[in-house]
Amino acid sequence: MSSSKISPESTTRRAFFQDMTAGTAGIAVASALAQLGAPTLVAAQEKAPEPKKATAAKFFRNAPPWPKGTIGNKYDHLFCTRLKEDSNIPDVVPGPQAYFRGESALPGAGMNMGWQLITKPYTMELESHHHDVDEYFILLGATPPDLVGSFDAEVELFLGQEYEKHTITQATVLYIPRGLEHNPLDFKRVTKPILWSALHLAPYFNAVYQTMGYMEFKGAPGGSKPKY
Repeated sequence: MSSSKISPESTTRRAFFQDMTAGTAGIAVASALAQLGAPTLVAAQEKAPEPKKATAAKFFRNAPPWPKGTIGNKYDHLFCTRLKEDSNIPDVVPGPQAYFRGESALPGAGMNMGWQLITKPYTMELESHHHDVDEYFILLGATPPDLVGSFDAEVELFLGQEYEKHTITQATVLYIPRGLEHNPLDFKRVTKPILWSALHLAPYFNAVYQTMGYMEFKGAPGGSKPKY
């Protein structure tokens, strides 16, 4: 408590209250006065709660602020939503498939890719072929949330001119360098649906087959730019 003598006539009630709250005993008095309606500084002296920080991905420690962005259509030509195609193997893929047809769908694109849900055994390719670009086979389970652990199938394929046989029984990405002969390809056992994708690093799908020679596929069946 302050050592100066307080005169009720020479001080306001707020000043008197401030003087009383300087010590431990004053805090107790202040609490009693607050119950009677006396003004209090306790609330004013409390620190305001700090605003909650936005939760950021754990990968980033000091992420930059989220941009406000601008409005425009400068980059609209880079987006493609023309993906849906009728299934070309309806007995195995019971519904539409998703394909990105590279240059046919998005001028300037340097890759094409398909996504097919394989639900039963199926022999996809009967003979080997090779490409003049790299290709990737991607095989995943199709039961969320675990697209790796839900893979339950047996897929047989052959690599090289010597037909080295490989059997895939778990989620896999297969890298096929340009020029490497690959296939036949057989989905021998499909206990659960699997997601099959082929990523081809060329504007259009092209390959050299044993019996058919060079083939190039532009766009979806029925035209280079399918209508949806």
